[in-house]
Amino acid sequence: MKLIVIFMISGCLTAAANGFGQMVNISEKNISLEKVFRLIKKQTGYSFLYTETQLQHFKKINVNLKDAELEKALQVCFANQLFTYSIVEKTIVVKNLLHPDTQQQEATIEITGRVTDSAGNGLYGASIKIKGTNSGTSTASDGTFSLQSQADDIVLVVSYVDYETKEITISKNQTSFQIILKKKESELNQVVVVGYGSQRKKDITGSVSTLSSKDIENRGNTQFGYAIEGKAAGVQVIRPSGQPQAGFSIRIRGTSTITAGSEPLYLIDGVPTESTNEINPADIENITVLKDASAAAIYGASGANGVVLITTKRGKNQKTKVSFDTYQGMSEVWKKIDVLNAAEYKTLMNEMGQSVDWSKYTADNNWQDQVFRTAHTQSYQLGITGGNENTGYYISGSWLKQQGVVITNELNRGNFKINLDHKVNRWLKVGTSINYSRWKDIDVTENAKYGAIMSVLTGAPVTNVYNDDGTFTLNPFIQDLENPVALILKNKHDWINYRFNGNAYAEFSLAAPLKFRTMFGVEQLNGNYQGWVDPYTSREGRGFKGIADLTSSQTSYWISENTLTYNKTIAGKHNITAIGGFVVSRKNTSSSWIHGTGFGSDAIPNVSGASIKTSGAASSARKNVSALSRINYTYDDRYLLTANFRADASSVFNNSDNVWGYFPSFSAGWRISKESFFNRDGWLNDLKLRAGWGSVGNDQVGDYASYGLVSASGNYVIGGVITPGTAVSSLENKNLKWETTQQTDIGVDAAILNNRILFTADYYIKQTTNMLLDRPIPGSVGIPGSTAIKNIGKMENRGFEFQVSSKNLTGKLKWGTDFNISFNRSKIISLDGGTIKIGNISERGTVAIAQEGKPLGLFYGYISEGVDPATGNIIYRDIDKSGDLSDGDQTIIGNANPKYFFGLTNNFSYGNFTFSFFVQGVQGNDIFNATRIETEGLIDEANQTKNVLNRWTTAGQVTNIPKATYGDNTNSLISSRFIENGSFVRLKSATLGYTLPEAVTNRLKISRCFLYVTGENIFTFTKYSGFDPEVSLYGRSGSSEKNIAPGIDYGTYPQSRDFIIGLNITF
Repeated sequence: MKLIVIFMISGCLTAAANGFGQMVNISEKNISLEKVFRLIKKQTGYSFLYTETQLQHFKKINVNLKDAELEKALQVCFANQLFTYSIVEKTIVVKNLLHPDTQQQEATIEITGRVTDSAGNGLYGASIKIKGTNSGTSTASDGTFSLQSQADDIVLVVSYVDYETKEITISKNQTSFQIILKKKESELNQVVVVGYGSQRKKDITGSVSTLSSKDIENRGNTQFGYAIEGKAAGVQVIRPSGQPQAGFSIRIRGTSTITAGSEPLYLIDGVPTESTNEINPADIENITVLKDASAAAIYGASGANGVVLITTKRGKNQKTKVSFDTYQGMSEVWKKIDVLNAAEYKTLMNEMGQSVDWSKYTADNNWQDQVFRTAHTQSYQLGITGGNENTGYYISGSWLKQQGVVITNELNRGNFKINLDHKVNRWLKVGTSINYSRWKDIDVTENAKYGAIMSVLTGAPVTNVYNDDGTFTLNPFIQDLENPVALILKNKHDWINYRFNGNAYAEFSLAAPLKFRTMFGVEQLNGNYQGWVDPYTSREGRGFKGIADLTSSQTSYWISENTLTYNKTIAGKHNITAIGGFVVSRKNTSSSWIHGTGFGSDAIPNVSGASIKTSGAASSARKNVSALSRINYTYDDRYLLTANFRADASSVFNNSDNVWGYFPSFSAGWRISKESFFNRDGWLNDLKLRAGWGSVGNDQVGDYASYGLVSASGNYVIGGVITPGTAVSSLENKNLKWETTQQTDIGVDAAILNNRILFTADYYIKQTTNMLLDRPIPGSVGIPGSTAIKNIGKMENRGFEFQVSSKNLTGKLKWGTDFNISFNRSKIISLDGGTIKIGNISERGTVAIAQEGKPLGLFYGYISEGVDPATGNIIYRDIDKSGDLSDGDQTIIGNANPKYFFGLTNNFSYGNFTFSFFVQGVQGNDIFNATRIETEGLIDEANQTKNVLNRWTTAGQVTNIPKATYGDNTNSLISSRFIENGSFVRLKSATLGYTLPEAVTNRLKISRCFLYVTGENIFTFTKYSGFDPEVSLYGRSGSSEKNIAPGIDYGTYPQSRDFIIGLNITF
């Protein structure tokens, strides 16, 4: 039978404090003993402990007590009952009343002891029960207890909330015990990596999200960002393209800046990195995302956009374990767009007055069938981990080959990793993390009028790929425009990147509370690009007699960190952790390029065979110096305080008054569930309130943004002699200083129904001031067309985040659910000049606007009111009432920001089978489908979609497609005609897995064998008419358009639907 512990909590703490001093007043007839107990609890603050069985045998009583002392009230309650009582601290324990004869016959054993945690702290209120009986007690405030029993050999069952239950066998020879309970492995007790250290999740006062290796495994993730997608509230993973090498961008709580960098800081085992593509997801142990300023402020200038901490796997004190993981997959586009066939195309060209000898063009080609393919992926990973009490090691190697769904598009990645940790003696520990990767890819051009994706739609369907002589065919009307396959095949090229990332550390345990850690980390990234267009096959190659390119780039980075940590627990309840440190880092980048033309043949397919060569080079460097500090104070796991302060100096700012930036933060937490008045045995098991404020900086602009620069700029004729010259390329700005983001966060964490439901909610406000904006400068200063970085503007993000994790079923069939949803609203509070227009679409002007008082990410253009049935032209709203189409008729026509985005994951297991699925959703955002400007523009020789079959052709016709107007783009200006609903709900992944039975694996001499099949991007529910609703024209660029102009589709490479079969074996 279960113990029922009824702690009726008074709202007034003084009642609990007075105890026996409180008088009892009750006057009732035929009242249940249970109700009397509740009234006594309310009046005195004393709790009652009894069992279900005892409750069933309570007799109703008549009671008339006036100003009676507690002892007198208890005597009245227990008169004529089958029970007696004892008082332990503030708890009245109900005991069975033994028959006098029995008492005389049986000897009584007194059992005493103390219940503590692993640190020796007494656990107040722990339950002590004699197994198989209704007898029991609870521990006092120091963890001690006393219990009597008549049996010789009994078993005590000791339990406490958040701790594992323990059974102790008792005999006459041993009746005094020291009982140590172990913490349950629950999510609340999970140790989370934070800046320069770690904390228990339930002790964190900032806003963080965490993922473990379990969230990454068995999905075939080629990039770690895909594993975060939809799994963390407030964290939006943006896939700018479906190309395997495209990577991803992460936005944490919206975009906080306009033209400065908006990516978070990524750290791998403590070393910052700018290149995330080469990270092998299989090496990752956990990921922590620091979302608010109070959590990220320890990283100061680097943490303005949040921080992503990546911790890789390490060896433990364990037997050597060898794991082999592999998967094979295939991919395809999940949607194709209907375009005109050859006959329909010819009719349209004739209608626009474009005639040609059609007898020479007899093909009927849908270029999507020629360019898209079923792509294949293969991945292999071998890992070895193990160690002893002094040394731990993790070694892994992997290889990935992934084809894109467009011909030639391919990625090859190899990784090798070593993590070593060694305890030299009791005061010294050393270790290292080393990762080397080689990355080779062949990309395809996208997001352009003549890119691969746009061309499969606009390419003339009347030609084949090759002419009879082996050269590429051309558009019938444009003699320098080759067919879509030619645009992809003609430039044989590849990118090869080599990346080394590593660190070495030493930890010195000094006097008991002090630890000193020093770490030196490096990252070296070398990249090479080679391109070759032969002088025969393509029109472009013939025109230049061959083209070759060679580009080389190098980035080297080093960081030195030295920190001193103080950790002390005082009187068992006061815990103080303090850290201070000094950080220095430097980054150097350089690049060079050679472009060659004029080849005599294709025998030497590189720049060395060119007769005409041009070249260039560039280099830059930056340095940062930082001092950091943090103090954490915890009292009795109830009251939590954290304060950070970081000072950063950046070489980006050349004025000594502006070099240093100072970034403090403060946060506090109150674990209400640790208060004495909180009933932990109810439905609410844990409750914590959090609040924090912090300031972080941003210096993510050019390395020499504040400096006046000169560059090589043509030649000068001096005295009749041509002399190489230089010219001013940018003006000095000594007033340039740190962009600063201040953030306030209020949050609540709760555990419900015996920790089966974990709930987190946050509300935040982020304000960015002194924004680093790239603004044009007047041509009169002598640098035409130039821009300069200035501190101008202010913007704000505010929003709500909710995350729920639940264990729905815990029996043989297990079912767990994770759900998160995020709402963010941005607003530009002030902006130099009031507006910035950006995001150029070929021959149509700009499509995006940043405007004071409005959100970031708005579309700007004309409002289309449909097709005029009389003329067949688009009717544009005359906003300025001028009677003509003018700039005054342009206005905001759409918003790329979603109203909310969410992720839903369900995990099931039954026996050896597992099944999981993940649903991702983005709702309330608009997409500017600029692809339709080209495929429904009806102005040139480009092929069009089937939609234009409904074009206006005769007066009075009602349609939404205007007439064909060759050479006149008036009907396809940037307008609301091309704004579409970008909302979508996607079954992002589903995985079915099976673990071989242990009897089988034992015969095979392996410890575990897991087989799985996975689908990615299985179903997408959307009203968007393009290839895919995840689009970003500027997503892969480093320009300011990336922040101002999201959500534009101009021939973006679509996401693919993938099917994977995988195998994990552990020896």
